Amino acid sequence: MSETIHKIYLSDQLSTVAIEEKKPIGSYLNEQLFSEEREQLNELSNDFRKIEYLGVRRLRNETSLPSPIYYSESRKPFLKKELNTFISISHSKHYCALGVSSNELGIDIEEISPRIERIATRFMNSSEERFVSEQKTLDLTKIWTMKEAMFKLNNRAGIEFKTELIIEEKSGNVYSGKMLTENGWKQVKLECFKLDELVISACSYT
Repeated sequence: MSETIHKIYLSDQLSTVAIEEKKPIGSYLNEQLFSEEREQLNELSNDFRKIEYLGVRRLRNETSLPSPIYYSESRKPFLKKELNTFISISHSKHYCALGVSSNELGIDIEEISPRIERIATRFMNSSEERFVSEQKTLDLTKIWTMKEAMFKLNNRAGIEFKTELIIEEKSGNVYSGKMLTENGWKQVKLECFKLDELVISACSYT
């Protein structure tokens, strides 16, 4: 794997999150794409979107996944069914990330910024305030990314972050929570990491 790609193993030691800083679009010119992906790339109108598209395909290639990345009607990414492999994608201002697992997975990345403090009341309920320490910006970013990861794992539409995505307990980098799905409340496992000024969260069903 390229030296510029960071690979994080989740606690099951099988699921991974690969992360790389976005590069100038010219750096992706030789990236391997499937024919349908080449067509999709040509339909994108600006370089920013193209860089995100190519950045994730580069991570896919480095992870040796022999499948195009498809999208469901709800824009959830998936691979060929016969691979029995689940993926999740996330972008921040400067990074791309690809989560890979044999089980359903949701990931999210976010660069640490004080802006998160202005919107905290929109996604955090009062019971979750105990997860916020003196490192307020960092902890709020962790809560935000964990809820985004839950949202990406969930197939239900119209999710309310504050009341339907709940973080309950914490043990080191591992949290537990629950979320309201199409089939009722489900328990989830959440893992949260920090890489320089980037927070990475992953969510899976327990």
